[in-house]
Amino acid sequence: MSDQNDDFPAGERLARSSRTPQQKRQPAREPRAPRPKRRGLIGRIFGFFITSLYRLAFLAVVAGIVIAGGCFLYFSAGLPSIDSLKTYKPPLETRVFTSNFQLLSEMGTQHSIYVTYDQIPPVVANAFISAEDRLFWVEPGINPLAVIRAGLTDIARIGSGRRPLGASTITQQVVKNMLLDNHITFVTKIKEAILAMRVSQAMSKQQVLTLYLNEVDLGHNSFGVAAAAMTYFNKPLSQLDIAQAATLAALPKAPTNYDPFLHPDASLQRRNFIIGRMQADGVITAAQAKTAQAEPLLPQAETATKGVPNGGYFADAVRAQLIQQFGLKAVNTGGLIVRTSLNPALQEAATNALRNGLESYDHDYDGWHGLVNHLSDKDLSSNWQALLAKQPTPAGMRTGWRLGIVLSAGATEARIGTTAGSNGTPETGTLPLANMRWARPRVNGHPGARPTSTAQVLHPGDLIMVSGDLKSLSLEQIPNVQGALISMDPRTGRVVAMVGGWSHSLSPFNRAVQAQRQPGSSVKPLVYLTAMEQGIQPDAPVLDGPFVQVMSNGTVYRPGNYENTFQGPVPVFHALEQSLNLATLHLARQVGLPAIAKTFHDFGIVDKMPPYYPSVIGAIDTTLWKMTAAYASLDQYGRLVTPSLIDSVTNPDGTVLYQAPDEQCANCVNGNPDQPPQLNPTGPQVADPDSVYQMLVMMRGVVLRGTGVPAVRGISQPVAGKTGTTNNFNDAWFIGFTPGIVTGCWVGFDTPTSLGNNETGGNVCGPIWNEYMKVALKNQPDIDFATPPGMTLQQVPEPDGRLVTEAFKPNQSPGAQNGNGLLGGGMDSLDGSDSSNPLTAPDNNGAPAPGSSAPAPAATIDKSLGGLY
Repeated sequence: MSDQNDDFPAGERLARSSRTPQQKRQPAREPRAPRPKRRGLIGRIFGFFITSLYRLAFLAVVAGIVIAGGCFLYFSAGLPSIDSLKTYKPPLETRVFTSNFQLLSEMGTQHSIYVTYDQIPPVVANAFISAEDRLFWVEPGINPLAVIRAGLTDIARIGSGRRPLGASTITQQVVKNMLLDNHITFVTKIKEAILAMRVSQAMSKQQVLTLYLNEVDLGHNSFGVAAAAMTYFNKPLSQLDIAQAATLAALPKAPTNYDPFLHPDASLQRRNFIIGRMQADGVITAAQAKTAQAEPLLPQAETATKGVPNGGYFADAVRAQLIQQFGLKAVNTGGLIVRTSLNPALQEAATNALRNGLESYDHDYDGWHGLVNHLSDKDLSSNWQALLAKQPTPAGMRTGWRLGIVLSAGATEARIGTTAGSNGTPETGTLPLANMRWARPRVNGHPGARPTSTAQVLHPGDLIMVSGDLKSLSLEQIPNVQGALISMDPRTGRVVAMVGGWSHSLSPFNRAVQAQRQPGSSVKPLVYLTAMEQGIQPDAPVLDGPFVQVMSNGTVYRPGNYENTFQGPVPVFHALEQSLNLATLHLARQVGLPAIAKTFHDFGIVDKMPPYYPSVIGAIDTTLWKMTAAYASLDQYGRLVTPSLIDSVTNPDGTVLYQAPDEQCANCVNGNPDQPPQLNPTGPQVADPDSVYQMLVMMRGVVLRGTGVPAVRGISQPVAGKTGTTNNFNDAWFIGFTPGIVTGCWVGFDTPTSLGNNETGGNVCGPIWNEYMKVALKNQPDIDFATPPGMTLQQVPEPDGRLVTEAFKPNQSPGAQNGNGLLGGGMDSLDGSDSSNPLTAPDNNGAPAPGSSAPAPAATIDKSLGGLY
């Protein structure tokens, strides 16, 4: 029989069985609800307040959301697109290299070198992240906690006039630098945050970091880590160590304040702080951090040399050509890669040769003018080191020169306070009188007698330039006279060296290219070439006698030779060797001014020759650049040679934008850096090769027996050349060449002034040319000028009876034209038209006898037009 309670749960059965009989009989009652307590007035008010507060809070949240949304829409309107960041190309400077890929110059508005993410060493990326944005890899473009902290701080600063506190992540810095301006306000910070979040969503962290590390301003006009690595450490980015990477990472916060050159202590302190943060972030070990913090700040930067020494004139000329061809923007921001024809070793040799020549002339003729400054001589004995340390280095000082302070000056020597050694330790040295005897004191603006005591020139407190060791210093000064030198390969026109003055830092005016000067007798080879093209033989007799011209205004032009003498009938080759003005003018009268003008034009020395006889002896304006190119065309037997500075130009991705005409470019861009480009140039033939060869042989006579002898002393290779000296000795020239190289030299004052009596092109420029060419021709074979087919070399007599070798065309023979009478003679007006003025016409019977050195007639000899020698 079943239990009656089986339908109840076990727990309930237990409860029912435990009741008392009375409880079992009483029915169950419903529980009564508790009575609500009556609230007082205060309670009701408090309740209303709480309820209202909740409602207001809700409304505030809603309003905040609405306002924030409105502000977001408001500040988002008109924001720049971030699409430009995806295709961003930084402004890259143009990099110019020499023929062997040595860096010559960097040109642009900012120094920057673009590197890809893969080219950025992890140590560099980690240093910047630890310094600037430790949460970079995980944040959404902004750091909310940093923003709140900065916001609260900025609110507290309202009205203080202080700059708002930044909270910029790396992404925000990219936005600020590349999409917005750097002016920090609350509005720009909001816009910056909005754009940073957009950038973070649209671009990868690697892309953002690459942009940042390529465009960040790191001081000294260096933008990006690759450029800064070269600026501060003179090494590529890939070679930076931990300490150097941290030094760069210290700069974005304040590039000037943490500049390691200007503020080494502050830079070192922040560098070590960043190294500590890198250790805390786990990107370097404690041992690495300790080693890095012990490293010197700038172990290499102070000794870094940027670019090719003394390459400024060449670099400026290249820049001018690049701007003309590609435009200023492309040069400043296009990242062009330019390979030039410059040979650094020859450039150095050219610079030294020109400076040595100018210094030699200066010591011989210009006296003492080299005082840099005069300092108070009070306390010199104890304070000269500090005074010297404060003095800036004068522009144009040669390597090996240094500043010195005269401490005392006596009869035989002066005591000089200067520096010694590579570290510039202050020392005292001795300047003997023998090493400054050239320094003639100036009297009424002109050099006086040579000093017999150092005290005649130097005084205590004088700041001067010296060279040499401390036991025997030499007095130095920067010359007032200037000069220029150009050297090129005549086969190609590639300019291998160019110097435009004493120093580019002293004067960037390029006298090789920009200075318009009279070439004097250096134009005569083109006059004589014109005669050769008309069939005149090198040994044909020409009159070296009086030459008279009636000017259009009625005055008489009667030039003379350098020596104020004339020799009568002389062979044409002798007239060129001795640079005889009168014989040249008579020869020009024979061949005609129009023919000579055409030769001048064809060889490019002038666009249009003035139609006057003084032009044929150098009374025209031209440049050393044009004259050297004309001589290169002579070297090439009349094939026009166009000078070239640039071999090739490529853009940053390697696309060739330009290469020299007719250049075989297998090795122009990525070839062997020690091998110059293989060129196969062509140019129009502007003169008869046989006639040019006759000129080459005659120009060899110039340097063997004539005015150019000083240029070739000690040189065994065959050389052809010509001197040039203008009226009043204002300009000195020598241009000469071998089959493989042509070099031109000019010396003069910027404001045309006499170099002094007898300071001719051979005496002034010859030694400069000689010094340079001995370097350029070193280890070069002795290759003679090739004789064209059918031409013969035969001996003919000089006026003194010596036999010399000249070239003859197939239908010519020595002496064949001797019976044709003298070339020239007669008298023309200045423009070449006939004149019959009996007062000025020379009498043929009055011509001097052959070989005569009689002085010219008493009539005025006008040397103001044309060359002298």
